[in-house]
Amino acid sequence: MALDVGTVRSWAESVLRGLEAPEGAELQVAEGTAPGTGGGVHVTLAYPDGSSVTVDLDDALPDRLALTLLAEQLQDSVIESTGGRPVPPCPVPGHPHPAAPRAVDGVLSWRCPMGDDPGARP
Repeated sequence: MALDVGTVRSWAESVLRGLEAPEGAELQVAEGTAPGTGGGVHVTLAYPDGSSVTVDLDDALPDRLALTLLAEQLQDSVIESTGGRPVPPCPVPGHPHPAAPRAVDGVLSWRCPMGDDPGARP
């Protein structure tokens, strides 16, 4: 099943809200991926300082994997842009690392990467 630009944009916007993306960061979502990778969706997050991250989601990816990949790559970029601040914070009190994304049935949650999670952040 082909990824839909509208769905991927909605995923990206939701992920960025959860990550508290830096002010002025601009999201672009379009059909197509990097040359030679086939069909899919091309996602770019551009920062005011001129840096950016690009995520290419191939149509062959199941939605669960596409959403998780998108969240992981956007999270890595936002963490780097904030100087390493763990975003979103782990839902387990006292854990200094960021939460890890997990997608189930098209819904993303943020969980403790250590598996100690008594609950998850939506």
